[in-house]
Amino acid sequence: MVLKRVILNNFRNIDSADICFSDGMNIICGRNAQGKTNILEGIYIFACGKSFRKTKFKDMVKFGSDNCSLRVLFSDSKRENDMKINISESKRETVLNSIKITKLSDFMGHFRAVLFFPEHLSIVKNEPSVRRNFLDNAISQLKPQYMVAINDYAKIVTEKNSLIKNCEQYFDFDNLFSVLSERMAKYSGYITSERIKYSRLLFDKVSSFLTDMTGGKEQVSYSYVSNALKGQNDIENASQIEKCYYEEMMNNKQRELSAQTSIYGCHRDDVEIMLDGTSAKMFASQGQQRSIALAMKLAEGSICVEQTGDNPVFLLDDVLSELDRERKDYILSKIKDRQVIITSCDESDFAGIDNVKKIYCSNGTYSER
Repeated sequence: MVLKRVILNNFRNIDSADICFSDGMNIICGRNAQGKTNILEGIYIFACGKSFRKTKFKDMVKFGSDNCSLRVLFSDSKRENDMKINISESKRETVLNSIKITKLSDFMGHFRAVLFFPEHLSIVKNEPSVRRNFLDNAISQLKPQYMVAINDYAKIVTEKNSLIKNCEQYFDFDNLFSVLSERMAKYSGYITSERIKYSRLLFDKVSSFLTDMTGGKEQVSYSYVSNALKGQNDIENASQIEKCYYEEMMNNKQRELSAQTSIYGCHRDDVEIMLDGTSAKMFASQGQQRSIALAMKLAEGSICVEQTGDNPVFLLDDVLSELDRERKDYILSKIKDRQVIITSCDESDFAGIDNVKKIYCSNGTYSER
């Protein structure tokens, strides 16, 4: 897969930008707060249907404008593609190869990217939601229906939380609790099953990359943590997992009422990462945690190639400045034969790399020199 061109209008601080990329290394250079990350954000939306920033679509529209538009032209192993997104205060329109798209599942899976930004370097030690989001975004690009399930599940959780908090207002509370728990359990069964399957593939590759990175000195392993499965990490059958969740929800109704929230469900799951048999979150050094994070991102890209036949586009948002020389050289060596788009404040990071295309950014404008 090769991204050839991105066109943005009234997006963030960008009035108008039309940028062409090479099929190798592309560097977006410039000082901080000039708009480098905005380009990556605009590209990534086509991969995951949302921003990697915690923001609403309407907030992406440039201040003073009524709407914005995003467009990417890219090729995969099958054809040339043209995707567009138009955003206004009231609606969002998406077009793929001149055909209007109304379903998220039809939007996902056409353009694929692996994103790496500074927060990912802390994926090992951060809260469980960061690791869940990592899995969810990676799986969604391979299975578009998965993201639909994630969104539907979130709505049911909100509905059940509202029921729990206002339980005294419902004369049929027990029945509603059972119905919503059943729906949550069904989605949790599917989502958890997919996460467990993907985690198995992921950490097989993470182990290989980390062994390569450290010369065999460090070994990584993992455990999928669910309050319903209780350590039974070998269960992958969605129906079996669904049953476990439903039983926990119904057996712990009083506990959820006391907590005033939904305690049981895949929205509470985690992936525990171990280094040499001990918790990487608790005992690994910052450098070791970053090595695992790098390996996870490289593994994500490797799985994407295996399952789709196309390399994803690698998007790196000022990550190299956070790494020491050894890890910086390693990540560059592993992605040198892929299409890569990197933002950076320091061009010297790429000294000695051949065939680099440089794009300079200043206050939302972009130029080649």
